[in-house]
Amino acid sequence: MIKYAGNLKLHLIPPVLKREKRVGIYCRISTNSAEQIQSLTAQISHLTRLTAAMPQWVLADVYMDIATSKTGSSRKEFNRLLEDCNSRKIEIVITKNISRFGRDTVEILDVLKQLRTLGVRVIFEQEELDTANTDSNLMISIIESLA
Repeated sequence: MIKYAGNLKLHLIPPVLKREKRVGIYCRISTNSAEQIQSLTAQISHLTRLTAAMPQWVLADVYMDIATSKTGSSRKEFNRLLEDCNSRKIEIVITKNISRFGRDTVEILDVLKQLRTLGVRVIFEQEELDTANTDSNLMISIIESLA
C-alpha cells in the first residue's frame, strides 16, 4: 500500500501473522463413573477455552480415553494422537497434567522425546510445564518419577 505524506511516498508493509498452530487436546479418565465423566467434561471445556484464548492456535482435535494408565492397549485415542503428531496434523499437545498423559515414567519420557524430535510441543497445563521450555524437561522427569 502506498500513502503520500506531502512530497514523501510511504510504502506500508502489513504485518505478516505467523501461521496457526494445530492443537490436539488429550484427556483421560480411569473409569466411566459419573464423577469421572464430569471430570472429563471439565477437562475438555477448560482446555478448549485455553486453546481458543491463544490467537495463533487452532483446535485440530480432541482425544479422549477412558482407561487405566496400566492398560496401554486400551488407550486408542492416545495412540491416535501420536499417529496424528507423526503425520504432522498436530503441532501442540495440551493436557491437564502429567498424570493424564500417563504414569509410566520411561514410556512418557520416550513419548516426549519422540514428540520433541517431531517438533511437537507438549503442555501440561496444571503443572505449567511446556516442552518448548528446556527447564520444564527436568521438572517433567522429576514429577513423573514421583507419580
